[in-house]
Amino acid sequence: MGTSFNTLVNRHFSLMLSTLLVLLSGCMQSHVSDEYQAPYTSLSDTTISASDNTIKMVNAVFYQSFIGGDWQYKGSTRQKNNINAYIQIAEQLDMSDEAQENYLQQAICPSAQHQQMWKELKGATLAVHIYTYKRKYSIYTNCINPLTTG
Repeated sequence: MGTSFNTLVNRHFSLMLSTLLVLLSGCMQSHVSDEYQAPYTSLSDTTISASDNTIKMVNAVFYQSFIGGDWQYKGSTRQKNNINAYIQIAEQLDMSDEAQENYLQQAICPSAQHQQMWKELKGATLAVHIYTYKRKYSIYTNCINPLTTG
């Protein structure tokens, strides 16, 4: 009883700490993004540069959110009109797949405060994946772009 209770408490503490870090980094990033001015005005002329820049922006948002802790951001990939962001977690979460997808949507998907990233995504879909060992066994959710849903 004591060991499983401690494991449960540690998992919940880890989730709460991760959520707190995400929220705090969002506050910090929102302040930084207000001051940031891109050295160029538009990337619409070059599709390759735009997708490279989009990946860089997505990576910047997630890398800052997962500094330290048991969850590690492992980068993102672009496939056609999708960007997949990958987060490796130490242990499987003790909740259903649907509950994990909802958690990713509510706590891990970038907020509307990351306007520049969402603008850069344009019509692309941002999917956030969590996995323990292999990416192909990830649980994921498609993030909702707050700029297109009002």
